[in-house]
Amino acid sequence: MTDLVALAGAIEDVDALGKQLNAVLIGTVMALMLTGSVVLTWKATKSILAAGATFVGGAALWFLVMNAALFRDSVGENLKPSSAPTSVVKVAETGSGDELRRVGGGR
Repeated sequence: MTDLVALAGAIEDVDALGKQLNAVLIGTVMALMLTGSVVLTWKATKSILAAGATFVGGAALWFLVMNAALFRDSVGENLKPSSAPTSVVKVAETGSGDELRRVGGGR
């Protein structure tokens, strides 16, 4: 029984470590990437407008990364499979091409 308790403690430790790693990646690494991309854009173009656009794009990407679970859950709520019946109708040319007729037993 003590082995199960120790295993549960180890699983909790790994889970806590994973959450801390995720926080570091989202916080520190995204901030460094955003800063680096703005600096590189400024260095390449010497344009404050281009650097500002890079900052806004990077901030939008950072927002999407931080709220990925929210967007994932909202897509599942908004997109539902249709329950309407579907049918396929085959159409074939006859004669001069001006007339079409149904092939098979469609509606």
